[in-house]
Amino acid sequence: MSAQAVARLAQAVSDALEEFANEILAGSADAAPVFTKVEIPHARGERQQMTLELPGLQSEAGMKTSEVAAGIQYDDPNTYNILRGLERAGLVELIPDASPQRWRLAPRYRTTATTLARVASRIRPGEWSTYGDISIVVRGDVKAAHAVGQAAATRTDFPTPWRVLKEGGFIQKHWKDAEGRGPEEVRRRLEAEGVRFDRDGRARKEFRVGWDVLLERKDQEPFEE
Repeated sequence: MSAQAVARLAQAVSDALEEFANEILAGSADAAPVFTKVEIPHARGERQQMTLELPGLQSEAGMKTSEVAAGIQYDDPNTYNILRGLERAGLVELIPDASPQRWRLAPRYRTTATTLARVASRIRPGEWSTYGDISIVVRGDVKAAHAVGQAAATRTDFPTPWRVLKEGGFIQKHWKDAEGRGPEEVRRRLEAEGVRFDRDGRARKEFRVGWDVLLERKDQEPFEE
């Protein structure tokens, strides 16, 4: 069996175990699972694809060049060239200010709960945004909107989940906090922060921050792991 086939098999087993663990943690079939799956991009070369499939590149901490080289069983100089090529293709990125250099998947492919939480942390008191807005900041599309909802509903470290609403400013009707309080708690918290609502129950547009504003705030994240 080739190294690439082994890597893919390991990834498949990992995904299956994560899904099984999430079902257990959810507690019931009706509970939303914790979102952890990462979309692996595709590259043309076999070594490039092996690199992209390394689990360490999916994390926020990323991997050193030497660690990537060990993972794909290649020498450091050529591994560095592979990583630079993947960076130019927009598939991986250098982690800012990391010393020694560390690499990780580009944000749109690193849609983990931690990544989503970092963007959500940019929503300030007196503001609201949507699941789709956060997805656009992370991926450039709304494909992770459902994942944002899952993370907000199940992660205790997801910041201020009451500030993330459905498109149009509507509160998710199944929303619950750790104490079991429902949608009325979302409205209470938002109103306490200054957000106002229309008669039909939607948060007013003037208090919304869209994906473009959240993107501009990328250097102002108060969220910490």
